Amino acid sequence: MTDQHVVVMRLWLLVAVLSVGCTAAPQESQILDAPVLPFDELFAPADTVRLDPSIIIGAIMFLDVNQEGDLLVTDFIGGGVNLFASSGEHIRTYSPQECLPDDEDLTPFSARFADRGHVVTKDLGDKVVVLTADGRCVSATRRMLHRAKGFCASGDSLFFLVWPNPWTSSSSHNSVVVYSPELQVLRDIPVEWPKFPRLNVPFSAMWDRSIDCFGDGPYFTYLESMDAIPVRFDAKAAQQRPEFYSPRPQDLQRHMSREEMRAEYDKYLTTSAVFALTSQTRMVVYSHLADRWRLEGIEGTGGQYGISVASNVGRFPPRSTISPVWPDAAGNGYIYSQGDHEPLADGDVGNPLIFRYRFIPPQDADE
Repeated sequence: MTDQHVVVMRLWLLVAVLSVGCTAAPQESQILDAPVLPFDELFAPADTVRLDPSIIIGAIMFLDVNQEGDLLVTDFIGGGVNLFASSGEHIRTYSPQECLPDDEDLTPFSARFADRGHVVTKDLGDKVVVLTADGRCVSATRRMLHRAKGFCASGDSLFFLVWPNPWTSSSSHNSVVVYSPELQVLRDIPVEWPKFPRLNVPFSAMWDRSIDCFGDGPYFTYLESMDAIPVRFDAKAAQQRPEFYSPRPQDLQRHMSREEMRAEYDKYLTTSAVFALTSQTRMVVYSHLADRWRLEGIEGTGGQYGISVASNVGRFPPRSTISPVWPDAAGNGYIYSQGDHEPLADGDVGNPLIFRYRFIPPQDADE
């Protein structure tokens, strides 16, 4: 190859790199509006799951779904974690005490499916337990190295969203910390600092739902977020702006009383959770919507839940809706919502009903 050919090739490569750079920046900062559609244009009733009454669930505190549609149910009152088939048949009960038998205060709050059928449980504090599919202990800790607002699992990695306390710490670094199933730290991925850090410490709109894992990596939210934020710096998903979204004007102030903090929290729209509706579709849930978005005929806080749905890969334009139900879980193109305890034929009270709704991709989606 001659020197002239080398120079030409280098120039061509430079042009190619610059072209990619010029087109990537606008895509990363692109914001797409998500107009509000009626709920039944985005989600259709599918069926009702009746959990096996041979196992009584006191209160479903956390619900997770795997690729097979199996349900992992955390019972905060009963203190256990139960696996049910998609039909509702009980398969297995998991006991985190298998790993920490001498810990009488261990009460799992959340539980997620992980790779190889593993189950990961977390309490309201720092205790995390990893179990095999058949309930044997893999690893456990009474105190994680980091306080986490949520976690998700992808492949053989566990992703925990953590950050320091801005009321007491001078550090401005927060991150997603990646753990192995043996709860060894694999790496620390810095992420952007929340716009309102003091707001995010005392409050958690939907516990352990601040992060979820997708095919292109984890996405997370803060309470003031307009949309879920990708952890991967090279993620190209455009941001969605729901029609009902209005930004919070300010953070909590120092020296506020608990009552003042609660009043400030309740005053504005709150980004409550992010769900992996599919491996390429994110769903973000919002609460405390403005009164003008309230659905008619629904009392209390019901009818003021906002949902926005967007494709991480641009398969369809983002859309939003006002939901009459609160999503407890999502996966495989369905959302799951908890109902009242089912009355049984013998007069007893059974388990909470779980209603499934199928996601309807917008009609202008790419096939």
